[in-house]
Amino acid sequence: MILVASQYMEPILSPFPNALKFSMIVLMFASVGSLMQISAGNWDVTSHLLLTPESFFTPSHTLLYTGIGILSLSSIIGIVIMLKYRELKKSGLTLTFKLLIIGSVLSIISGPSDFIWHETFGADGFLSPTHLMLITGMLINSSAVAIGLVRLNSFVNAGTIYQLGRIFIVPALVALWLNLISYVYMFALPISDGELFNFNLNPIAESLIALVFLPLINSGLFLLVLKKTHTVGIASAIAAGVIILTAFTNILPSQALSNLLPFYLLAIIPFVLVDLLIYDKLPLNNRTIRNKLKFVIAGAVSGSLFYVIGYPLLPLTLSDYLRPVNLEQTGFVTIVDIIPSFVNSLPVVLPITLVIGAIIGILSARVYERIDGFKAKNSKSDKVIVE
Repeated sequence: MILVASQYMEPILSPFPNALKFSMIVLMFASVGSLMQISAGNWDVTSHLLLTPESFFTPSHTLLYTGIGILSLSSIIGIVIMLKYRELKKSGLTLTFKLLIIGSVLSIISGPSDFIWHETFGADGFLSPTHLMLITGMLINSSAVAIGLVRLNSFVNAGTIYQLGRIFIVPALVALWLNLISYVYMFALPISDGELFNFNLNPIAESLIALVFLPLINSGLFLLVLKKTHTVGIASAIAAGVIILTAFTNILPSQALSNLLPFYLLAIIPFVLVDLLIYDKLPLNNRTIRNKLKFVIAGAVSGSLFYVIGYPLLPLTLSDYLRPVNLEQTGFVTIVDIIPSFVNSLPVVLPITLVIGAIIGILSARVYERIDGFKAKNSKSDKVIVE
């Protein structure tokens, strides 16, 4: 049964709900591949920084290209759906599948390209052309999946498929969040000095990139989820997913790094508290706290935690009193060697990053409120119920 929830929406052709269902299933499947892809990518970076003996054929690469395979299959099915159901143009989902195709092609090409690069130039740094191609493809893929699921959830609001879509939007947005962080890391971390090419940026530029874009990503995505899902727990579940997955891929591979893991996991608590605050689930007099102020608090808290969430990779850039670490002077060999610098500088660096991140988070909330208000005034409802 189809119910059109707006008089402004054009009549929907009968095959359209099937297209929505098939699209939702494909994107749920793709969300798993997207999460596998970024998890493997983060694991691979950690393996490199731990000097784990490896070649191109490693467990992390196997997981990575399995994720790419899932996303590629999803894009092929997406092509079939677009060709069969022309009505998808009304939903805007064709853009999602087109992006998925582009991201998959880039990811597939980057595989053999990276192998050839290794064979020709030896060990490479983080910011190599083939790695940049791969992470760009990964970011496009995760963006496509997240956009598609958010879009579907915005106008399909009943039925089993809808409920599953709300579940799978969590791994999709976890993958997008982690991909955005990794993309910033490409330019912010001083680990791009390969055997023949040094792609490290200017140290000041690396620091500025990290200080601006990481809190912007954290606050922007957290606020987006709070605004779009309208359900308590989803935003904090996504934030917790980012933190837990980082723990598994960047921290647990090393016993020395894992010593700080209990403190790292505490970063989940502020996100949970903010989520509860937004939905009036805390034992407070919520009438005294305006909704706009709650939103600002959410932006400040989510933005301020970027340095904590960035352990253990971000300290490579910021742990030396907000100046990039001179890896040669510190005798850096593996990522474990950054721990003394991280711990010693934490009393100074953490307060500074908390303030900087909070300011950017507040600005993000203000800008988002204005954009969201403008969209609300000019948008037309397009809710559809698919049973």
